[in-house]
Amino acid sequence: MRRRVPSMSALLAFEATAQHLSITRAADQLALTESAVSRQISLLEDQLGIPLFHRVKKRLTLTRAGAAYARDVGRVLAQLEHDTQEVMALEGAEGALEIAVLPTVGSLWLIPRLNDFYALNPTLYVDLSARSHRFLFSETTFDGALCFGSETWPGARSDFLFNEDLVPVASVRLVSPDVPAEPDALAAHRLLHLMTRPDAWQAWAEIAGPTDRNMMKGLRFETQSMLISAACAGQGIALLPPFLIEAQLRSGELRVLSDVSVRSPGAYYFCYPEDSATEPHLIAFRHWLQEQSKLFRSGHPS
Repeated sequence: MRRRVPSMSALLAFEATAQHLSITRAADQLALTESAVSRQISLLEDQLGIPLFHRVKKRLTLTRAGAAYARDVGRVLAQLEHDTQEVMALEGAEGALEIAVLPTVGSLWLIPRLNDFYALNPTLYVDLSARSHRFLFSETTFDGALCFGSETWPGARSDFLFNEDLVPVASVRLVSPDVPAEPDALAAHRLLHLMTRPDAWQAWAEIAGPTDRNMMKGLRFETQSMLISAACAGQGIALLPPFLIEAQLRSGELRVLSDVSVRSPGAYYFCYPEDSATEPHLIAFRHWLQEQSKLFRSGHPS
């Protein structure tokens, strides 16, 4: 059966005109004449049987149907562009995985390990995108996500990777080595917080010793990379997992102030859509990620 799909030329002309509400600007974007754009829109409206624009003198506005159709067409064209780029990137490869990752953990933990995955799977690609918050897999093209928090994710399964233990760290310029590793002494300095771990300092103080200090005071940061940068800049004392600041600890830029650690209530998981559980490329990545996590938890280099 023949598909009732408008021509790509008509859809591109409509999408550009809907975006700019201007035939002239749409024509410039598409490298066409204004009459060519107008003709494509007229053909599209004839095929649909409804007007897509209100035309008052030289001013264009979308009709209600036009606005709804513009959103749908824009989404489809964006997906088509994405799929085209994916196919072009697959030259010589069997397939690619799109993985969402927490920005800092992706940069400092996952990416340095990916050479091992490519050595084992030379015909697979892994495309990474930064995501700090959870989403619905059904509304994205992601094959999986490295996330922190609960293992529960609507419509998805989860593989446990590892826990997160936090220790207080600071720039060597900010805190001298003779400062007692006690809540009262550390809280005399500015405390740095991660927005997604708002109670971390209070939980650490309850383990490290009694204090009347306000452990909620201080500065707050959205990502761990921001928190690390603030600590390195001497802006205060941060609670961080040592595996994210190995380079700063080796260089002496940051110093661990106490052996007392606190375990975050969440953990790191790899989550993926339930209906993709048997996809071979995803299985290969999951198995590799599990091996990397076991090595990491055991303290062995990977």
